Amino acid sequence: MSALYRQARPTTFEEMVGQEHVKEVLLNALHAGRLAQAYLFSGPRGVGKTSSARLIAQAVNCTSESKPCGVCEGCRLVREGRHPDVLEIDAASNNSVEDVRDLRERILLAPIMSPQDKKVVILDEAHMMSKSAFNALLKTLEEPPQHVIFIFATTEPERMPPTILSRTQHFRFRRLSESEIVQKLSRILLGLERQAEPQALGLVARMADGAMRDAESLLDRLLTLEGIITLAQTEAALGLPPQEALFALAEALDRGQIKEALEQSQQLYTQGFAARTLAQGLLEALRAGMYGRMGLGVGPHLNASEDRLVVAMTALDEALERLLKRSDALSLELAVLAAYQGLHSTPTSPPAIPDFEPKPRRPLERPTASVERQEPVEPSPTPEPQNSTLTDFNQAWRDVLGRLKPTQKAFFREALPYPPEGNRFVLVFTEDKGFHYQNALKHLSAVQQVVHETLGEFEVELRLGGKKK
Repeated sequence: MSALYRQARPTTFEEMVGQEHVKEVLLNALHAGRLAQAYLFSGPRGVGKTSSARLIAQAVNCTSESKPCGVCEGCRLVREGRHPDVLEIDAASNNSVEDVRDLRERILLAPIMSPQDKKVVILDEAHMMSKSAFNALLKTLEEPPQHVIFIFATTEPERMPPTILSRTQHFRFRRLSESEIVQKLSRILLGLERQAEPQALGLVARMADGAMRDAESLLDRLLTLEGIITLAQTEAALGLPPQEALFALAEALDRGQIKEALEQSQQLYTQGFAARTLAQGLLEALRAGMYGRMGLGVGPHLNASEDRLVVAMTALDEALERLLKRSDALSLELAVLAAYQGLHSTPTSPPAIPDFEPKPRRPLERPTASVERQEPVEPSPTPEPQNSTLTDFNQAWRDVLGRLKPTQKAFFREALPYPPEGNRFVLVFTEDKGFHYQNALKHLSAVQQVVHETLGEFEVELRLGGKKK
């Protein structure tokens, strides 16, 4: 039995999903008898390029008035790949000059089935042809036989030579929307007398990423299940973590429950889910939560602002890049911590300085600054230099942060830097940043070295809640 995506290929242009801008032009050209002699179909894989090329081959060799009808002998032979006048060539493996010479000899012969028919040459993965092969084909494209139609299909049109592009009509195929994929899968299930939950089909459509062929291949795998295809069965069959678990993880991070979030992520990891799969799932859960707040779908209940969610998703996206090189439990923990930091950290860019300056709440440690500011005339010049010094110092601290490793920066960026006290450089963590404080202690020696290189011979001192630790 052939694969589902082969059985589900469209037999007429009406059955073709999406690509309306392509269908309309091709149908008008067919009805007017003004088909071009060379086409270039480009776009992502699995969106209908080769299927459209076969439909053109059916149309020019169809014996019915409604072309293509999909049922006559000519259409059936094209669909089965047995039509003598339709040559479908994989350019990735037939890309030499000798292959092109053989092709040129074959197309010189008149159509076998009927003199009124056309020979159709479909070159799949056309960008894989060698430069010399393209040059050998160029003369044929300049003066093609009247009974021949060339159709190039490629995922990388930028690799096609300009001399070929200028001699073809170029149609760009787009990715299919999730709703278009779900509608096609629903029709397939209806024909097979099977049922599936809408959420399950939606997940398949998202996994396909706009490629109908990929969606049909995934559905083919799910058809081995008995009964109604559920979301839980789909997640298990595709090796994906449960959506509820990912939503719960996102909500725990949003509430600031880092311990619970780490425990949940480790539990999913020990169940056999890959670290990168979990990080990707968490990213999609945060995205669903943000879109859910906008009324654009269903997602976890999150209280963080859109700005904080964007920061967290950006951090996870960067973590996914690192997970390509190393995908283990530690890397997963760092990804979860990065998301937590994005949701709850304060910015370290210049807008963070105003957050720091209202710290005349530190009268406990340095009362002179706040007292002097209220002295009548004498201390009035003092705040000005102090402000200038403080601004320079904050800039120096940002330079220190910029030289730290990402894992170190994740913890030290939560500290509030105080101006040096003698030869001591004090970093204060507020009481709610105890987690960052504990981890910062582990990296103290590395930061000490960067401070020496950047600020001079200062001893770094960490404090939690304004008290020495």
